[in-house]
Amino acid sequence: MDRNTLHLYETLGVPKSSTQEEIKKTYRRLALLYHPDKVNVLEVPDHETRFRDIAAAYEVLGESSDSSVLATCDPKKRQVYDRYGMIGVQMAGTEIGARLVEIESLLCKLFMALSFVITLIIIFFTLLSLRVDGKVSWSYAIVFIPLWIMDTILFFGTLTRLVKRCSAEDEDEHHGHDGLDDDYDTGNGEATMGANREEQRQKKATKKKHQFLNALVGLLNLILFTAFQVLIVKKANDPSSVSGSIVFAPYFVLECLFFLLAIIQVAVGLRAASVADASLSTKLGLVFDGLWWKVTRLVLAVLIMLRIDDTINCSWQIVFIPLYLVAVKYLFQHVRGYRTFSRMQNAEMRQQGQALMIASACTFTVLGSLVYSLVGLLAAKLDGYAYSASRILIPVFIVLSIFLCCSGCCLPCLLLASGAGADDESPEAAQVRIAHPNRRIEGTDTPPSPSCRAIPIS
Repeated sequence: MDRNTLHLYETLGVPKSSTQEEIKKTYRRLALLYHPDKVNVLEVPDHETRFRDIAAAYEVLGESSDSSVLATCDPKKRQVYDRYGMIGVQMAGTEIGARLVEIESLLCKLFMALSFVITLIIIFFTLLSLRVDGKVSWSYAIVFIPLWIMDTILFFGTLTRLVKRCSAEDEDEHHGHDGLDDDYDTGNGEATMGANREEQRQKKATKKKHQFLNALVGLLNLILFTAFQVLIVKKANDPSSVSGSIVFAPYFVLECLFFLLAIIQVAVGLRAASVADASLSTKLGLVFDGLWWKVTRLVLAVLIMLRIDDTINCSWQIVFIPLYLVAVKYLFQHVRGYRTFSRMQNAEMRQQGQALMIASACTFTVLGSLVYSLVGLLAAKLDGYAYSASRILIPVFIVLSIFLCCSGCCLPCLLLASGAGADDESPEAAQVRIAHPNRRIEGTDTPPSPSCRAIPIS
């Protein structure tokens, strides 16, 4: 993306801090200097190109205050150019361009939300370690306050989204019937057009119904997960108050919903594979990829529940075996992916694929070491070893601190640097850019835009 926000100012020969009056005066002077009717062709052979570049620059940076001029320069273009460069100006009038113009704001909001969530999680684990180690004697309901805050925000956000879906569906249904009557009153041609519009409305309505169902399922999942947290707090405050099966009841309902949706998706995939006459290994791989993680989570939850209720008396290391199998699965997946790329004939694709798998394996090794250190220390703590909770949660604090640093500092700084980097670009660096700064903004055969030609230059 071309983020150079100085090129047009350099074309006019004015600083970026110039006022509209200064830009206007400079444009008039340069337009008179390079105007085809006033310039000496022998002295300035490229006057047409220079005049075109000046006019195009003023179209973006200038602002005409002459009410008699029908086509005036848009003052908003300069704001867009100062922030996003010519790519923002060229795309600002399109739907995709509107998203590009707003993407930095959206990313900043995302980084802020992510930082807030990570901060709450860090506070939660800090309070949990203090409570488990006996440093404080608070109720676990206080320890879970950061999670309650997250649940409340998610609940109101999902509920608001659900209400908006309902209101939007009602409005579309009301306007849809009115428009349909108008389409079919004007003859066969309009009737055909009305039928096409009705088909589009039906597709749009189906899409909105799916979005509504997704929001409803999300709200149900949030309610079940919150109930699960409440039962955990009750069990932690009084171990004899509820059994492990009751504590895990909302979680099992939640997992059953996920499992049912996964089975439906696998069934649809198998049907498509049967139509395509896929091999048995492909079908088995489809079933495994769709269900393995759901089954692993379900088995792990059952083992934890049985161990909490003392139905089984094995070590907690055995209870966490499903988590260890996850590491084996991903290790095998990386090895298989590396071998697949190694057999490619295309050397460039082979090297890129191998580099990608090596980078992924390194990331997995680092994060996996922290995660499984946590699992091992937690299992040892539950088996009776005298480890403090703060020591056990060290891997958690390391990972969360890295994520908080990225979301709160590194990524926003990179985002700002991408916008400011073009402004600080040296002339030497500008000469080696792929997009040369001296290129014409408009084609050589395109005359100056009417908006800029309509502005008086004398």
